[in-house]
Amino acid sequence: MKNFDHGFIAAIIINLIIIALTVQCFIASRRTEHFESMFPNSLYIKKNKETYHRAGLLGKLMRTGAISTALALPSLFTKTHLIERQEIEAFPKRTKVLLVTLWALHIILFTALATSHYL
Repeated sequence: MKNFDHGFIAAIIINLIIIALTVQCFIASRRTEHFESMFPNSLYIKKNKETYHRAGLLGKLMRTGAISTALALPSLFTKTHLIERQEIEAFPKRTKVLLVTLWALHIILFTALATSHYL
């Protein structure tokens, strides 16, 4: 174990990030508009769409990420009246689990990559 290269751990984490980002790109490119249609009264989602609708795939990633954040932290968005609780509760459970899992996976992998440097 003395000759173990710590760059190997970083390489594994980077490959996992690439896989997660590829899945996120696929979902964002195909389903962003559908996800946004489930929030018809949401000021937050409408403003995000206005801001990023011309940014191509990166804009769709930002919009899907905003929806994932709203689903992961609903109380933050409902307290400030950016999204209605009924819209979050009406969101399909399987899709919510997928988006929140990807959101958490991105955070965990980037944190793991940052901390692997200090091991």
